[in-house]
Amino acid sequence: MDILIDANIILDVLFQRAPFYERSLQIMQTCIKGHATGFISAHSVTTMWYLLRHEFSPEERRKMFKIVFSWCRIASEGHSELLAALDRDDFPDFEDCVQDECAASVHARYIITRNKKDFGHSKIPALLPAEFIDIMELGKG
Repeated sequence: MDILIDANIILDVLFQRAPFYERSLQIMQTCIKGHATGFISAHSVTTMWYLLRHEFSPEERRKMFKIVFSWCRIASEGHSELLAALDRDDFPDFEDCVQDECAASVHARYIITRNKKDFGHSKIPALLPAEFIDIMELGKG
């Protein structure tokens, strides 16, 4: 099963943010174990690189992303995804709309995020980490 993982999930793990760390780590572990294929959008990578700059050196960030890239794939937003997002006026946040278009382009079944309300008009259903973990544990993925 393919899932698009929002940047906030990965940042929860890298920053070890309580109370989100454990569930977000479970999402990563699900992908590492091969129970799901995780994707992150290319623009999330640059955003995370920027947000991590105050806590981690460029060398540390490179190591982190090489590890992240060992268990996930990149969903690139290209011309068609950006145009499709521009044509949608049902999303209050353009970046979230681009995330949805990226998820659709890789045929993701779910978007895993902590900001589920931001994806109310999403083509791809958004789930909280706990909801996705429950689905996986019940074998209904």
